[in-house]
Amino acid sequence: MTEGRANHHHHYRHRRHQQYDGHHIHLHHDSMRTRRRHTNVDKAKGTKMMMMVSPSLCHDYLTTPTPRKGFSGANADGNENRIMPCEPKTASSPAPKQIVAGQSMPVEWTNGHNTGMYHLEIAPSGQDTSAGNFKRLFSAPGAATKPQGTTLTIPDDTTPGYHTMRFYWNSTLGQWDNCVDLLVIASGSKAGDGSTLSPVDNHLLQPGEYLLMSGSTPIGVYNVNTGAVTCIGGYKADGLNCVASGLAPGPAFAVALVIILLIVGVVVGALIYIKRKKPLLWYGITTKAGDIKNKITGK
Repeated sequence: MTEGRANHHHHYRHRRHQQYDGHHIHLHHDSMRTRRRHTNVDKAKGTKMMMMVSPSLCHDYLTTPTPRKGFSGANADGNENRIMPCEPKTASSPAPKQIVAGQSMPVEWTNGHNTGMYHLEIAPSGQDTSAGNFKRLFSAPGAATKPQGTTLTIPDDTTPGYHTMRFYWNSTLGQWDNCVDLLVIASGSKAGDGSTLSPVDNHLLQPGEYLLMSGSTPIGVYNVNTGAVTCIGGYKADGLNCVASGLAPGPAFAVALVIILLIVGVVVGALIYIKRKKPLLWYGITTKAGDIKNKITGK
């Protein structure tokens, strides 16, 4: 009797264990299905997010030289940034791209559309808050080729100093801009590379130093790191360049001196001719000159 009860009790516990095991297995499968449903929802949300973000990523924007922002068309929160004509410069903005006026540099932009027009424009720093202050240097129709770009020449007569270059895409999808900072060096300047002597103190000019020129004549040195402009030979600093101060030696001064000597020679030659050939006229000239002298001296 005792053995029978023991067997019955063991059989009952075994059945309960199977039921619980089955229940756990059932719960386990439910949990797997729940996770699958969450995963599918997450994927759907991700796809939806990609669909929401991808149009903004297709907007066209400047990439080279490195702009103030990588992309002016989207903020970190995914909203469109339509700051015109340039996004503000910040402490984290890249250092200005250095380029000598009259020289060229590669400019590239990405694009996701083949519509509208691309423009590259330049304005002095501090004047880049108004689109009307920008001077257009390049225009081209939109195209689907990726990336797009050009070789842009900075005008030879650009005033040395800091400037803002603006990439401007105008299309049926709106207007999109981003900007890059430039440091334009005086036209004709030569960048230091460790092999050119400074005319100021004969040290070898290093990167970040520029030999300022007037034609083929060195007239000074501009140091980008210190901002110092040192001029020689009758030239003085004017902004980030050297300009003639008074009678500066050079081609212009030599021409002016020759003209002055010619005028003096003509006047002296005329007086000598009159004295020899026209005595009465000479007498009248000297008499008149004497009267003028007496009036001036009070005699």
